[in-house]
Amino acid sequence: MRAFVTALLLATATPAIAADMPKNVIVMIADGSGHNTLAATRFWTGQPLTMDKGPWVRASMATYGLRLERKVPEGGDPYAQDPDAVYDPAKAWDTRPVKGMAKPGSTYPALFAGYQWHRRVAPDSANTMSAMMTGVRTFDGAIDVDGAEKPVQSIAEAAKAAGKMTGSITSVPFNHATPAAGGGAHNPDRDDYHGIAREMLSGSLDVIGGGGNPDYDQDGKPITDEHAEIRFKWMPPELWAKLKEPDSRWNLVETAGDIRDLAEGKTTSAKPLAMIAAVNPTLQAQRSYPANIARGTADPGAVPFTPGMAKLDEMAIAALKHVGTDPDGFFMMIEGGAVDWAMHANDFPRMIEEYMAFDDAVRAVVAWIESPESAASWDDTLLVVTADHDHLLYGPNLDEPFQRVTNNGAGKLPGYSWAWSSHSNHLVPFFARGKGAELLKAEADQIDEYTDSQDRKFGYGRYLTQPELGAFLLKTQEK
Repeated sequence: MRAFVTALLLATATPAIAADMPKNVIVMIADGSGHNTLAATRFWTGQPLTMDKGPWVRASMATYGLRLERKVPEGGDPYAQDPDAVYDPAKAWDTRPVKGMAKPGSTYPALFAGYQWHRRVAPDSANTMSAMMTGVRTFDGAIDVDGAEKPVQSIAEAAKAAGKMTGSITSVPFNHATPAAGGGAHNPDRDDYHGIAREMLSGSLDVIGGGGNPDYDQDGKPITDEHAEIRFKWMPPELWAKLKEPDSRWNLVETAGDIRDLAEGKTTSAKPLAMIAAVNPTLQAQRSYPANIARGTADPGAVPFTPGMAKLDEMAIAALKHVGTDPDGFFMMIEGGAVDWAMHANDFPRMIEEYMAFDDAVRAVVAWIESPESAASWDDTLLVVTADHDHLLYGPNLDEPFQRVTNNGAGKLPGYSWAWSSHSNHLVPFFARGKGAELLKAEADQIDEYTDSQDRKFGYGRYLTQPELGAFLLKTQEK
């Protein structure tokens, strides 16, 4: 029934709206990046982000899921919305003090009622990205299925049905939750990495890219017994062997040099393109720390980057040049996935590193769109830049509720503190530019604002929801 209703809504799109829709859609996700993540990056570099300049639509986006539980209680409604999870400024910005710790045995103080609400109802990457790709809100851990675990159509599938090329690339394993949902996989369990890998590599995608290469460790060195337990965590052995065969339907590209050659147009691929970088699991975020440096204590870039490693911006341009050969258009998802990995580790400097790498990719994509030699332009392409969810990252004074990170000057770490090692239900930044961006702007019709008992004002202003974005993206594929 839900699929029928979605199809009916799409079919009734007016010709005038359809004419204003883009031929090409690019969605860029900085996993886990809230407003404080972006601010910290600006402060460290002393420079604006790519989205701070130019005619971008700017707003925020709500990220709440359908429910936290993966299974429905017997006799329950699988489509019932958990009312406590629904974004509410009064809950999100609740400054009432809470004593004790965030949970038993936790190292994080509870601090404020709003913090506790964010911890309790925070979504994950699977259900948030699925909502953005399908227009259907789902439960934690679910990839492109609804509340009853039934597959729902994604933007990647809709674009392919419209005769377009499609792709999904990331800086983390290619079949992690966000790129899996972006690539149109369907699975109620985001941790079924082998099943997701099989679906993505046997499906209709034209580009897949990311880490998770079974032959290399986190430093890009050939895998040894020391890391044997992670070797085939992401990729089934038989699928990897098949992918490497000369007659594979995929063109497997592993080295940074080969990916750069594709990005620079020195080579092309007649087959679907699998850019599985020579690293496991992430491009740079999981690289080893020297024995004399504790995680999170070195400035961004102080620990040398893995030499000769593929870069997200080069992978993005290689992917776009490949799908850009389709005259009917394309859909491409590009994720800076390791921002989230750094934040889970409370590694503030590497969080900044990863967002800087993501912003490099955004800058490269903008330059590609504006290049007279590219297959796209702002007249036919929509670029969305956002995040799937936020983390509990705040300023340095824990006694000040919801304090923003503070600016200590370029090249100096901003003032910050971690209130949790996982996600929050805060709104995330949202940017859009190009064909259809003004129509998309109209979806941001809710207002985030709250004044507490001490007359302190909070909020991020206008926002849309992830299903609203997903429904809009599906409309772009209607003729």
